[in-house]
Amino acid sequence: MRWFKQYTNQSGTALVTALLIVALASVIATSMLKQQHIDIRRAENMIKGDQAILYLRAGENWVRQLLLEDQLKGKSDSLNDNWAKIDSSLDIDRGTIQVQVEDLQGRFNLNNLLGKEGRPSQVDIENFRNLLAVLKLDTELVQPILDWIDADINISLPTGAEDQEYLALKLPYRTANAPFVSVSELLLVKGVTRAAYDKLRPYISVLPERVDINVNTLSVPLLAAILRTTLIDADVIFKNRPKQGYLDIAEFRGQQALAGKKVEGIGVTSQFFKTRVIVELGRYNASQTSVIARDNKRTSLPLVIQRSRAEL
Repeated sequence: MRWFKQYTNQSGTALVTALLIVALASVIATSMLKQQHIDIRRAENMIKGDQAILYLRAGENWVRQLLLEDQLKGKSDSLNDNWAKIDSSLDIDRGTIQVQVEDLQGRFNLNNLLGKEGRPSQVDIENFRNLLAVLKLDTELVQPILDWIDADINISLPTGAEDQEYLALKLPYRTANAPFVSVSELLLVKGVTRAAYDKLRPYISVLPERVDINVNTLSVPLLAAILRTTLIDADVIFKNRPKQGYLDIAEFRGQQALAGKKVEGIGVTSQFFKTRVIVELGRYNASQTSVIARDNKRTSLPLVIQRSRAEL
């Protein structure tokens, strides 16, 4: 009887030990399977990431080719050109690619506020002031924006701002005293709130040189600003724009609605474009925004002068 009890105790211990071993093995197996699943997903994401980059570059190069072809066959740029008609999704292997192109000269170039010799450009200052008024924003923002990019440290009275004011902030910094590199720099300028920035952003650009505003691709608010007219009158002119765009600036100026209006800094051709490529590969998404510059010599593919995986 004693032997039976001892045997029973040993059997119970062995059973518990076996159950612990099975439980431990199950935990280890589950952990290994989970890690294996993570490794597979990581490898899949790396492969799809590499594929996405190739698709992003392919979309960008496609736009470059379209811009070159358009430049070779036409003397003006308008929303009737092929580059302006490719805002659609294309099916690719196990995914889609979407390409969007915008003429950056259909916007107001903030760096135009300074003339060729680094002096304030009164025509562009007035155009920008009018744009602010059309958008119902503070027109006095012109002065601190101008102070941000001019080379001196002299405050434009009465509402300008230079280093002295920015250095007194809780998180101090200095003015750039150089042309804008990114539109987002505006958020650093005195008086530019997030709400004002969001309202202004669709109508402005930042380009490395002075450019004319393309009347074939600009928006109604910007047209109203440069014509010194109301949104209603600008909308009438906008809707009467030829489908193929104005072939030359004389055709634009010759409109009866523009009689007596002196408009400067405008043109019908463009050099700078923004392209956005969005790639979806299953659950993996990637996007890229590029600024592309065309060469007036028309001898090579346009150059990519800025590229970002975030919105520029």
